[in-house]
Amino acid sequence: MNKDSLSSKEEKLKNMFDHISQKYDLINHILSFGIDFIWRRKAIHLLYKFSEKKNLKILDLATGTGDLAILVAHKFKHASITGLDPSDKMLKIAEKKIKKNFLEKKIQTIQGYSQDIPFQNDTFDIVTIAFGIRNFQYIHSSMKEIYRILKTSGILMILEFSTPSNYWIKKIYYFYLHFVKKIGNFISKNHFAYNYLRKSIFYFPYYNQKMNKFLKYHKFDPIHIQKLTFGIVSIYLVKKK
Repeated sequence: MNKDSLSSKEEKLKNMFDHISQKYDLINHILSFGIDFIWRRKAIHLLYKFSEKKNLKILDLATGTGDLAILVAHKFKHASITGLDPSDKMLKIAEKKIKKNFLEKKIQTIQGYSQDIPFQNDTFDIVTIAFGIRNFQYIHSSMKEIYRILKTSGILMILEFSTPSNYWIKKIYYFYLHFVKKIGNFISKNHFAYNYLRKSIFYFPYYNQKMNKFLKYHKFDPIHIQKLTFGIVSIYLVKKK
């Protein structure tokens, strides 16, 4: 696939997230039975455990409607957070949430792409990505950018869907993914969106051991890896060499 076709797909994805932005949170909470709140909180708890606590600069990539960035701001009292996302409509919702939580001085949002992060080298202490890395269209370029803008020994935290190791759990999980498309389509009225999201989970190639190898390839050392909810979600904490 050439770069022009990828750029076209990237624009299509941006438009998709713009279109479903108003119902994105609702659908996610319904489809995860509300467990996505717990997953994010657990990820931030682990990140806090392994991080410095003061004067941190944190970048939340694929910040979407800002849920993780807001949790980070509440947990890390002395940090400044930047939320970056391609979808301006998702960012508008994030900005409303930030204002509602009185966090305008702690969190700023910026529209942009992970493969072209608009910051200088060694800018951030921490980079977080929650349920976004599987949507990166230039994933290797994005990882190089993350490495570039992280300080030495800076931490990258990834929260992402993964593949359960248990045979029966895997069967149930894959069976449920077929309903994700139907429920999402019904609520959002966007057939492409939730068909794409289901496939992005189903076919995402980097999970568990493969994610480990992928991160090591991009010069990140593992700190802590943890599976949640029978292994359907995993948290990866790694450090820039």
